Amino acid sequence: MKTIQSQEAILTTNEALVLQQVYEDGSDEAAMLAAQMGMPRRTAMHVLVDLRRKGLMAIDQVYGDAWVRLTTRGKRLVQRIWPEAQAMAV
Repeated sequence: MKTIQSQEAILTTNEALVLQQVYEDGSDEAAMLAAQMGMPRRTAMHVLVDLRRKGLMAIDQVYGDAWVRLTTRGKRLVQRIWPEAQAMAV
């Protein structure tokens, strides 16, 4: 599996794609995120947990659903890896 390396974190391809998607959406419900990305829910949850462990993603339980959002560190990483992402977020 390919990886993207930054001074802050080493990301797998799936982690990088999930970070970018959540950055663009602002926040996502985990099951919907998996469906949007064409990723099995189990795979998506493993990716999300790994991103949370790296301090890049927050996972909140709301009425039984898992909602995800980037931490400040996650946002900074996306902006550094994909500078064009800042223009999308405005």
